[in-house]
Amino acid sequence: MNYIISIIRTLFRHRWLILIGTAFFTLLVIYYTRHMQGGYDVKATLYTGVASGYNLESDKRTDWATVQNSMDNLISIMQAESTLKRVCLRLFARILIQGNPDKENNGITASSYNYTYNHLKNSPNGAEILKLIDKSSEDKTVANLEKYMRPHKDNYIYGLFYYNHPFYSYNAVKNIKVQRRLTSDLLDISYSSGDPGIVYNTVSILMDEFVEEYRRIRYGETDKVIKYFEEELKRIGKKLNLEEEDLTKYNVEKRIINYLDETKEIAAISKEYELREQDALFAFNSSKSMLEELEKHMDSNAKQVLKNMEFVDKLREASNITGRISEAEAMTVSQKTDDQTLVNEKKRLSEVKQELNDLTSSYIGHKYTKEGASRTNIIDQWLEQTLLYEKAKAELQIVQNARNELNDRYVFFAPVGTTIKQKERMINFTERNYLTVLQSYNEALLRKKNLEMTSATLKVLNEPTYPISSNSTNRKQIVIAACAVSFLIIVALLLLVEMLDRTLRDSSRTKRVTGFKVIGAIPNTSPSRYGGLTKTYVQLSVKELSNSILRFLTKRKSPGVFIINLFSTSDNSGEEELGNLICGYMQSRMLNTRFITYGVDFNTNSTQFLLAKSITDFYTLQGEDVLIVAYPPLSTSNIPSALLHDANANILVASADRGWKTIDKQLCEQLTQQLGKTDVPFRICLTNANREAVEDFTGQLPPHTLLRRIGYRLSQLSLTEKIIFNLRRKAKEAEDEDDDE
Repeated sequence: MNYIISIIRTLFRHRWLILIGTAFFTLLVIYYTRHMQGGYDVKATLYTGVASGYNLESDKRTDWATVQNSMDNLISIMQAESTLKRVCLRLFARILIQGNPDKENNGITASSYNYTYNHLKNSPNGAEILKLIDKSSEDKTVANLEKYMRPHKDNYIYGLFYYNHPFYSYNAVKNIKVQRRLTSDLLDISYSSGDPGIVYNTVSILMDEFVEEYRRIRYGETDKVIKYFEEELKRIGKKLNLEEEDLTKYNVEKRIINYLDETKEIAAISKEYELREQDALFAFNSSKSMLEELEKHMDSNAKQVLKNMEFVDKLREASNITGRISEAEAMTVSQKTDDQTLVNEKKRLSEVKQELNDLTSSYIGHKYTKEGASRTNIIDQWLEQTLLYEKAKAELQIVQNARNELNDRYVFFAPVGTTIKQKERMINFTERNYLTVLQSYNEALLRKKNLEMTSATLKVLNEPTYPISSNSTNRKQIVIAACAVSFLIIVALLLLVEMLDRTLRDSSRTKRVTGFKVIGAIPNTSPSRYGGLTKTYVQLSVKELSNSILRFLTKRKSPGVFIINLFSTSDNSGEEELGNLICGYMQSRMLNTRFITYGVDFNTNSTQFLLAKSITDFYTLQGEDVLIVAYPPLSTSNIPSALLHDANANILVASADRGWKTIDKQLCEQLTQQLGKTDVPFRICLTNANREAVEDFTGQLPPHTLLRRIGYRLSQLSLTEKIIFNLRRKAKEAEDEDDDE
């Protein structure tokens, strides 16, 4: 508790230092913030349509995770370094193109233009970069600046963005805030800067660049995919056309109209011809057997008829006609001759048959054979069977020829079918591949259309507005904060010094540092320190110190005199001056007092001093009542223990403006070991002390002004002293009034 009180009192002693230091730093902050101006804020609102907008790809349910991801992507794109770089380049170009050095133009202030222009002009490559500014086109200027930019520290445009320029650097524009408004489709964009034209144009350019960047990123994905699918469609479509043309050409070369129907028809015709061949072979064999049987029953006349040339010619003609008729009837439906021709052939066949009958009738000799059979019937039958035989023979030949042709068709169609199937399979595979790519292509087009719709919903709902007035500055808060911070810093430094400093300074710190009690404090005796009050301060402090010492003079020691020992740990501690002051004060009190000092009144290097058992061993008493002895510093000479025990008080004189060092501590520890357990008091007396340290022993020193009285009471933590005094005075006045009554 005493330590805390000591710290509080120390802070109060330095109250002027704290106040002056706080005031100084506060005035310094006020000076440097005298030109401080409030920033200009510009806000804008962007409608995205991500959550509630129409989407070709989405179903009726809203995927909030996808929505949040889309909103995060929009915010990231807007705050991306590439986007902000283009914003800064376009802002830089716009300021130089549209700015005016004398007046505000299109929202661009003259100050921002002059600052930008001078900054560029004074750069090493300023003249070269100024040539890149195309007053007629902002886009061309931006393109020129992008070409000029190189990733090098000496490149002005590169450094403009990556250094700490207040308008065009990444560190400046990255403070643009983009925030989603709750769970809506709205994004709030805000930016603050010291120039109204800069902040307005920055947000305005950002809106345009963001939309373009978003479209560039999203369209870049789909355009590449669409281009790929378009190339694939062209390639596969061309391949499909070639394969189809190759199949068509092959069908034309092989004269194939419909392979399946034709093969089915050939199979049916083959079956039909097989049956007809069997029937024709059966008819051929039957008619042949019948002719052989009839020829056995013919006579010589009949056989001569058969050998007749006219008969043979007629028979050959009938055979030919029969063959033609059979061939015509054996043809397929598509290959049949005209019906009228067939009728004529049949009519001619009847006529030839009749002519043959007439020829046979004219040569017949007998009507019946020896077996009793009619000769006329035999000739007729033979003729009929001969015609049937020729017909069957012709039909058999036709059917056999047709079967041979069908066999050739089988040989022809077998590899053709395999080849057609291979070609159709390749066409089918290519077609499926084409349809798959076409479906993917349509999906990519749908995706692009959806992105176009999404990009179309990116609409600036609240356009950025040009700020007219600046925001209120926080200069007042800065000054207050500076005042408070400087006060706390000074107090903290003082507390740190108080805790770490080992300078003796006053009684409380001396006791805390050394561990010994303090008997008094003497101020600096220099007249220049306190002016005309120095002598008063010294007298009052010596009086208090002497009175404290007199309390220890209760018993005379062995020489019959009161002895006060003064010593120190180092030179120039003020023990001689202190001894003279104490001696003078006691003499003024009519005490026979004498002050002796080493090197003058006794020799510390003599054997008598070093082996002294009493003061009389090296000094002859002259009837003194009080003897004040000043010994040499403990660091240069040792004091015999007997002299320490033979004294009424041992006082260590220490300068208040000196620190308590390790050597001082060691010397005092040795001294306390010499004293041992004795009733001789050991105290410290401070010299060169300040007025506040002296007042701890003397009370308030003059002058007794109001301010000094208040300061003294506060330093002594007498916070309610006046109040209590007034209460007691009022109580006493009340008692006096009662007594008077």
